[in-house]
Amino acid sequence: MLSILVDTGVWYALCDSTDQIVARTTVDNIYEKLSAHSIIFPWPIAYETLRTSFVKKRLALERFEQELKSTRVTLVDDARYRENALELAFQSSLRRNRPLSMVDCLMRLLMEDIDTKIECLVTFNAGDFVDVCRKRNIELWTQ
Repeated sequence: MLSILVDTGVWYALCDSTDQIVARTTVDNIYEKLSAHSIIFPWPIAYETLRTSFVKKRLALERFEQELKSTRVTLVDDARYRENALELAFQSSLRRNRPLSMVDCLMRLLMEDIDTKIECLVTFNAGDFVDVCRKRNIELWTQ
């Protein structure tokens, strides 16, 4: 059983059937692959996912609630990463010409942390994470 980190965009696709960022067959494939593994879920992904437009979609919200409350999901306290994620978002976006959201920066810091067991990342934005995945030998799923 792998410990998997799932990006916000993937949660939208998994829970909201009207989300058309990728083909439904891709979403179904990801869902099937996830079902046998544990999910690492940092709080900022919950904040980002539960935006106003998402919470107005009852079926999507119910499915997300069901997934989040699954015994396979472990909520991760992000307190020790917050300040570094904030600084990294500014540094990367303003000074390195690589715009990254604070949530993406936090995910990168989690994956870089050798004390956090993340063996796989599921994202539709592989370019934002491929370097850290390669460095830490984290499997990258985009389909």
